[in-house]
Amino acid sequence: MTDKKRPRAKSQTPPWWLPSFTGLFLGFLFFVLTFTPSLIPRPPLFQGLLGGLAFFIGYAIGHGTVLLWRYLELPEVPAPWRRGVNIVLGLACVIAAALYIPRATAWQDNVRALLNMPPAEPASVVQMIVIAVLVAVLLMLLLRGLVAGFSAASALVYRWVPRRIAGLLGAVIFAVLLVTLVNGTLISATITAIDKAQALTDIASPPGAVIPTEKTRSGGPGSKIAWQDLGRAGKRFVTEGPRKEEIEAFTGRPALEPIRVYAGLRAADSPEEQAGLALADLIEMGAFGRSILVIATPTGTGWIDNNGIAPLEVMHDGDVATVAVQYSYLQSPLSLILEPGRSQDSAAEVFRVIYRYWQDLPEDSRPKLYLFGLSLGSLGSESSPPMYAWLGDSFDGAVWTGPPFRNRIWRGIQRDREDGSPAWRPVFEDGANFRVIGHGDSAEEAAADWGRVRIVYIAYPSDAIAFFEESMLYQQPQWMSPPRGTDVSPLLQWFPIVTALQVGIDMIFAAEVPPGHGHDYAAADYIEAWKAVSAPEDWTEEDATRLATELQKRAEKNSSSW
Repeated sequence: MTDKKRPRAKSQTPPWWLPSFTGLFLGFLFFVLTFTPSLIPRPPLFQGLLGGLAFFIGYAIGHGTVLLWRYLELPEVPAPWRRGVNIVLGLACVIAAALYIPRATAWQDNVRALLNMPPAEPASVVQMIVIAVLVAVLLMLLLRGLVAGFSAASALVYRWVPRRIAGLLGAVIFAVLLVTLVNGTLISATITAIDKAQALTDIASPPGAVIPTEKTRSGGPGSKIAWQDLGRAGKRFVTEGPRKEEIEAFTGRPALEPIRVYAGLRAADSPEEQAGLALADLIEMGAFGRSILVIATPTGTGWIDNNGIAPLEVMHDGDVATVAVQYSYLQSPLSLILEPGRSQDSAAEVFRVIYRYWQDLPEDSRPKLYLFGLSLGSLGSESSPPMYAWLGDSFDGAVWTGPPFRNRIWRGIQRDREDGSPAWRPVFEDGANFRVIGHGDSAEEAAADWGRVRIVYIAYPSDAIAFFEESMLYQQPQWMSPPRGTDVSPLLQWFPIVTALQVGIDMIFAAEVPPGHGHDYAAADYIEAWKAVSAPEDWTEEDATRLATELQKRAEKNSSSW
């Protein structure tokens, strides 16, 4: 009798597309942890978006780990124990939800109190959960589609090569096609559409903007740059700021008419040509005969914070010229993502053109040269001076505000700070050339006297744009170690991946807080920074207080005169 072959037992491994209890547990854990406080209060809508994204990432990690475990044929939980393990994981989810979700409102109010914001209205937990579920489901469907695409490509290649090699080649082929399609077509079309929409917005004049009558403003009489070529932000910049009479009324001393030069994107076809037009306006207006010249790098849309320039003009009796060049129509976050390097390239070209003219002037009669930048503008401004402009015939100083976490020098100062100084207020080389201040801090207090170049960073501890770190995904950032900044909640805890997502969302709302917190920088801190950098004569603390109060009043009234 011949032995019959036994039929091969069917695999007990469930298909990859079935829900994974491990993935569900980790996803739900990530979801409830997003309700813990971070740097900035979150509206319910974005709490739901954050929760859905966190759940998807947690589920993908958990389910992906299970699939890898099975692929490696490592020992699994015995079948009789699986139900008990799943029950335990389910109970853990219920306990976590009971501990975290009901406390969400109190946690958010704790953060709001530190930022001088009123308590939030009670949010609908059901609404946030529904939003989170929708986001998670959409992302999981997208992932399933991508997996199906990889599988189809692998099946096609499998006709000619072994299965394992087919899986690898299919994945590579599908990934290349996907990236080519998305990056070459979808992203390009998106950038073009957004850019056109923002360009249409840029044509309009902001409220209160009028063509200057002074010969010291771009767009006015004798300017090389037409009013319609300034763009929305440029029109606002030349309209704002104190005039000669207002400065004299404030200081009681004679003053000059401040010079404000601005070249919009429509003024020329390239950054070099824009810089050339700006230089021509500076020469025409006599800017190089002033005591101070500021090269200001705008934010993404071209905006220059008036509170960052007006204090310097008042301190020095109007004997100041400021020049700025627009490099984008997009908001700073969009410009940073869709146009990487554009702010740096533009700022470097503007600095090169103006610095070369300034450098050729007699050293004893040319103005002091300062740099200014807020947010993405600080990223461009910080990278604009080449090495030779730091040494020998160097510029005189800078005020860089709300530096994004991408700023190379800013990150270096945090990394190489002196022992004992916190990451949110780093001290670098005794403050000889670089000093960092927060809200209400003094820039005069340092162990060392000022060196040749004076640079002040203004960065608030609650500014997620300044303190986000990619390494937060896997390790606690040093700015969370005690002592913490005064407006950072002691209830803020670090969790792998989740905290990075929270602070990433915080960047969206970083400016939606009262001045002196987050990414909303107060006039008083600009005044302190410029006082330390430019060393004005006959300037008192009483003057600083009066000016801060005046600027705040005008900002609240939306006045364009200052």
